[in-house]
Amino acid sequence: MRYFSITTTIAVVLALVFCTLSSTEALRVHQGFADLPKKVEEAERSVKIESRIVGGEIAAEGSAPWQVTLQNQYGNHYCGGVIVGDRYVLTAASCVAGQQKRNIKVITSTNDWMGEGWMYEVDEVYTHCNFDKPLYHNDIALLRTATYFAFDEKTKSITMAELDELKVGDVVTMTGWGNWEVGQSYFPEDLKKLTGTVISNEECKRIYGKYSDDVDDGHICVQPPQGSGACHGDTGGPLVDAKGRLVGIGNWGVPCGHGFPDVFAKVSFYNDWIRTSIRGCLNA
Repeated sequence: MRYFSITTTIAVVLALVFCTLSSTEALRVHQGFADLPKKVEEAERSVKIESRIVGGEIAAEGSAPWQVTLQNQYGNHYCGGVIVGDRYVLTAASCVAGQQKRNIKVITSTNDWMGEGWMYEVDEVYTHCNFDKPLYHNDIALLRTATYFAFDEKTKSITMAELDELKVGDVVTMTGWGNWEVGQSYFPEDLKKLTGTVISNEECKRIYGKYSDDVDDGHICVQPPQGSGACHGDTGGPLVDAKGRLVGIGNWGVPCGHGFPDVFAKVSFYNDWIRTSIRGCLNA
């Protein structure tokens, strides 16, 4: 179904209302951020207010053809996703858990979430059975669309990394329509991309101190440049390695744009679950 987003004043008003009322924490902000270790709080205060921009750059048209925007019934973006099959989108469980599938729309073929693209209805939602057990773990979900994707130059499926081949220092790229500024009340229209470097989970745990248990073997931690990082609206979006393979799905982080590590679900860790879900071997 060809989709044309509303670009009138009404759409803007609905977007603002949705951003205020949405129950999705995207990017999930750790609820205990106010209690983070002193060294992290001091690092936050050292970031100049004018540098609190997510950073990165606007992605070239068609440079991330696997990227999708998840939108609600009003046509407003709230999370990212990535095409991994002819009818399947991988995203974060925190984006779709508890939602009616009829209210989730998958939009492809666009770098402008309010622009022209292809809209697909969702006919099945698979969330990991241990999502948030414990909290901030197993934040991964799979959506099956009602119809097959119309693949072209702007709509493609991405290859998933089967093995955990990432090394500390590897450069990876995240994309999304998340906020560009701290406290921004709307999602910018243009898709942005940002590169960061993989850090060890041990280093990530050290930075997060008392919340180190929220990082496990199913996570990848990425260190963005200072004053940059994933933000609200980027949850569920792709993390891609230098070979163009999907290695992560956006999960959680501290308030965005401060340069603290962003935490992603490790795709290779969940390969068996993804394949089993696609084969229809899990209960819906």
